[in-house]
Amino acid sequence: MATYRYTAEDFQGRPVDGHVEAESVGEARRRLEQRGLRVLEVIEAEGVSPEAPGRPLSVDEAQRFAQRVAEVSNAAIPLSPGLRAAAEESDNPRLASALRFLAGQLEEGRSLDDVLGSSDGFLPRYMSGLIRAAARSGQLGPALSELVDHCQAIGVLRRNIWRGLAYPLMVACLAAVLFLFILVFVAGGFEQIFSDFGMDWPVLTQAVFTWRRIGVWLLPALLLVALLLVLFVRWRVDPVARQRWLASMPVLGPLWHHLGLVEWIGLVRVLVRNQVNLLEALRLAADGVSNANVAQISRWLADGIARGRSLSQMMSSSREIPATLIPMVRWGEEAGALADSLDLGREMLKERVRMRSLWLQMAVPPLLFIAIACGVVLVVAALFLPMISLVQNLT
Repeated sequence: MATYRYTAEDFQGRPVDGHVEAESVGEARRRLEQRGLRVLEVIEAEGVSPEAPGRPLSVDEAQRFAQRVAEVSNAAIPLSPGLRAAAEESDNPRLASALRFLAGQLEEGRSLDDVLGSSDGFLPRYMSGLIRAAARSGQLGPALSELVDHCQAIGVLRRNIWRGLAYPLMVACLAAVLFLFILVFVAGGFEQIFSDFGMDWPVLTQAVFTWRRIGVWLLPALLLVALLLVLFVRWRVDPVARQRWLASMPVLGPLWHHLGLVEWIGLVRVLVRNQVNLLEALRLAADGVSNANVAQISRWLADGIARGRSLSQMMSSSREIPATLIPMVRWGEEAGALADSLDLGREMLKERVRMRSLWLQMAVPPLLFIAIACGVVLVVAALFLPMISLVQNLT
């Protein structure tokens, strides 16, 4: 079956162009006329593949796909030619292929629901479910715009956290390199001088010189053990257990867990607001959350709702969900405004993440500088206390 590019007019005389799959030019004309179009030109299109991408789109590609579809839908132009144009502008081959595939399927007369329903794996399940529900309700553009805004907000939160930690980590690494340089290239001269004079070393000086001798081998060994431990945890430990362990860490753990909850509750809110039933929304959101522990919580909530319990009842049974969310969700269930209550909960959790992130940015640098200053004082004292005694003995 070949792909043909056509130019036509709709029943109101407006120009329409796009692509259609057919066995011949005549069949392509017949298909277009069956849609109520007045065909002006049909030519075979070279190099147009109707196949879906061989692998699922990545998270970033899927978000960009949703953004392109939202832009076309909000512009109130025919979806298939708009997707073709978006594909031509895309610099990502897999994203362009996905857009062309969807445009080609729509040009064949298939609905979005039908295309996405038969192409599982092409998009993340939560995004596919949202597109199908929004297309049925006629709110495709607003729904996808809302989803893209949510994903971008999560990306901003995540970048702010890493940006807040990047400076202290960089300072810590530079301080470690400086201390290593002093121990390897400076402390050796002092040790030789003290040994030549047969001096008794203070305990602090002995500790520094001992570390100088064994640290060159011990430090790389510790780094190697840490690296192997990280690889073991990443590849051999269950992701849910790993995320729970991270959430139990002091300071960073609650921040990481709350960020996962913000991502989760925002997805559920978008799905519920766009006519996806709560049970399905929880299951779809579990597939779209990057935190495996939060995803398991979402599936557990869905199982409870499938047994007839309410969302607020299930949330009250979990110690991993903040208790302050439960009254909001209960109000939303009673008032028939669950999406609005989830929105309030999302904003509350976002504010917690912002405050914790701000606290880290304000508290960690001073603590780090104090630790570095203490290290400098200890090293200087270890090297110069014997030197002072040596000078006093010589005089």
